[in-house]
Amino acid sequence: MLHRRRAWWPYLTIALALCAAAPARATTYPPVTFSELVARADLIFVGEVVDVRPYFDQTRDGPVIRTRVVFRVTDPLWGTTAALEVLEFFGGEIGDLGMAIAEMPTFAVGDRRVVFARRERSINPIVGFTQGVLRIARDAAGVERVRTLDGTPLARPESIGRAPAPGVVVPEAPMRLADFRDRVRRALAEARRR
Repeated sequence: MLHRRRAWWPYLTIALALCAAAPARATTYPPVTFSELVARADLIFVGEVVDVRPYFDQTRDGPVIRTRVVFRVTDPLWGTTAALEVLEFFGGEIGDLGMAIAEMPTFAVGDRRVVFARRERSINPIVGFTQGVLRIARDAAGVERVRTLDGTPLARPESIGRAPAPGVVVPEAPMRLADFRDRVRRALAEARRR
């Protein structure tokens, strides 16, 4: 059901329903490790967002808003050879109408991301809801580095899906994108040998 953006109660209803269905923790979705990201993904790539377009989708329960995100694939790591990949997410805004789910990843044109996704239609194709999409940003020296979607520096792939132990300091310099890609390729090769 669509609601005016100013009406906040539908968002609260969806957020409460999601929270009630999951145990209380910082996120409403269970942690996913690096190995699980690689194993569950049908599609792994490095890409840049070139278009973000919300649209109405008619369902048996009425119209909903979905958002189509188009990525220009700069490094296809698994499951694609296409120059463009299109992923669709539940929610978005059209005019003064909006639909949203708590913690749904959002995208803007120009975003550089590492994406672990599933091709099946769902409310969110990202593996682990937000854990399978990583930010890429250049440091002061121009080196591309990897961070989690919330901006936490990613020191090594094994830290995905795991909270830092108490007293552990998160490194200032995230791992290099080139090193992360190598780790993904090694994990894919190991999975194929099994």
